[in-house]
Amino acid sequence: MAITKQKFDQGMTPQEYIDQIKVNKQPFLDIYNALDVPDKAKALFDGLDSPLNLAVFTADWCGDAVSTTPVILRLAQATPGLSVQVFNRDDELEITNSFLPENRAGTVPVFIVMDSSMAEIARFVETALELVPAIDAMDDMIAKEIAGESEEDRRAAGRGRRMAFRTSHAQEWGEVIMESFSRTVAEGLKLSPAERPAVGGTKWPPED
Repeated sequence: MAITKQKFDQGMTPQEYIDQIKVNKQPFLDIYNALDVPDKAKALFDGLDSPLNLAVFTADWCGDAVSTTPVILRLAQATPGLSVQVFNRDDELEITNSFLPENRAGTVPVFIVMDSSMAEIARFVETALELVPAIDAMDDMIAKEIAGESEEDRRAAGRGRRMAFRTSHAQEWGEVIMESFSRTVAEGLKLSPAERPAVGGTKWPPED
């Protein structure tokens, strides 16, 4: 499903999105404010003749969104090469799923990069593929730490510890995400219109 300029303009600015976050707002802000954007992460976008349009479909309740969305928004804030509009995924489920294979319907966040004519160049799904082993290791470590607690306590403690872990690794993980996102967009720019979009981010089922 194509995103028209009219639809794109109906989104929120990054600040408008941040202002209305209801869940995980503090971890989101902690990650956003902790990030320093390396020059190499924004070099591609700084060198563009005209800015690219970036539609962000995200959800404040999602852990991967808390890791990834503030990183991409912080990258966009640091360069004139990305014009961003943000959408609450839960309000835009049909259009978000149109950019996903059927077996990944419901995955969040999704980032769609388009040229000035709103033709899609690249899409980036969930988070950096390179980050998955670190996320899995985090989950395994926390599961062992809370194994002796009741099921209800495990759920609450697990959520809190994962958010704290994501926040404490904001710069390290953020640089991985920015590099992966930038590489995906660079690949898309090299493709012909018929070959686009380049697709980056996580994959399911995982590749061997």
